[in-house]
Amino acid sequence: MIRRGLSGAGSAPPGVLRVDDRLKPRTMILGLDVGESSEAFPLTVLREARVLHDDVGGQPVLIVHQPASDTTTAFIARAKGKNLQFRAANADATELTDRETGSRWDAYGKCVSGPLRGSQLESLILEPEYWFAWSEFHPETKIYPATPSKP
Repeated sequence: MIRRGLSGAGSAPPGVLRVDDRLKPRTMILGLDVGESSEAFPLTVLREARVLHDDVGGQPVLIVHQPASDTTTAFIARAKGKNLQFRAANADATELTDRETGSRWDAYGKCVSGPLRGSQLESLILEPEYWFAWSEFHPETKIYPATPSKP
């Protein structure tokens, strides 16, 4: 058997009960559950975007992808009761700044300087999965960026 790794090529293995063709079965995604909502973030999208903002389960979510280590972290984008928008402060997204206060943050959600210094964003758990596996157990999941529904 030829292994195709993270290429997205190949079909779902035998025994998969539910097929969701919004993505190729072996597309690598990072899945996120917040409250009763779930969302799949394709790794290819994260590798290009570096910093993403979304609303999942009614919560402002920040996703940070560091290309040098291929590490992705996720947080509730709120500190001291304030929803925040972030941008990468460098090409590797190892540092961030928030637009609201100009505070500087590390890629692990800790504010290292500025008005919010010492604040820590609430971490979220990302689950690396192939699309066929995630969609089997999360049939109502959204895909980032939003995909149009099929007629």
